[in-house]
Amino acid sequence: MMRASSLWLGLCMAGFAALSLPGGPAQAQPMLYEQRLPEGFAFVRFANTLPGAVTVKPDFGDPLALKAEGAGRVTDYMVAEDVAKRPVKISLTDARGSAEVTVTIPGGGYNTVLLQRQGEALRAVVINDKTEFNQVRARLAFYNAVPDCAGGALALDPSGQSVFSQVAPGAATARSTNPASARVVASCGGRKAAALDLGRLEAGGQYSVWLMAPDGNLTSFMVRDRIAPR
Repeated sequence: MMRASSLWLGLCMAGFAALSLPGGPAQAQPMLYEQRLPEGFAFVRFANTLPGAVTVKPDFGDPLALKAEGAGRVTDYMVAEDVAKRPVKISLTDARGSAEVTVTIPGGGYNTVLLQRQGEALRAVVINDKTEFNQVRARLAFYNAVPDCAGGALALDPSGQSVFSQVAPGAATARSTNPASARVVASCGGRKAAALDLGRLEAGGQYSVWLMAPDGNLTSFMVRDRIAPR
């Protein structure tokens, strides 16, 4: 019977460059091509919405250290083996304590697990990500990761032209766009984060803009979505 690692290499890496650079460590890979996973597998990443750093230990992988600033709050996607149709346990540790949470992760696609605190309790919210692979256009996603802030929105700055609107807390949406430079403002409930320069979105690139409020103040940042090396 073929081992899981062989399945991954055989079924999921078509079209990718080698994960290891000559003489150097393995590098995360851009999401350029649609990847087909064996049944029961999924792509999973974690996003830290807490005020400080947090360590995550999913039952399908090694511990992960999530930072408390910008893109360091969001991990690359990793392959989670045999997670579909079963409770997935995740151990969380931050400056205020430790907890174990249980989530359900759909198989076959891309998923983001938001790490949040509800009152004193740590919790995890799973978002089934919408992905699109187009070599001539960029994909831009927007995540409203502010639990109590409805009507998440993203608009171009300074024109105010809407990019996304009415995104619920703990939800995300995405669209494809022509490669271009952009400056945007994220908001929810009438509150706005500072303007964010996205730089130039490249053809074939996958990007996500995150709206968070770790300390009560809105902040936004961009992540280049990638797949972690195996």
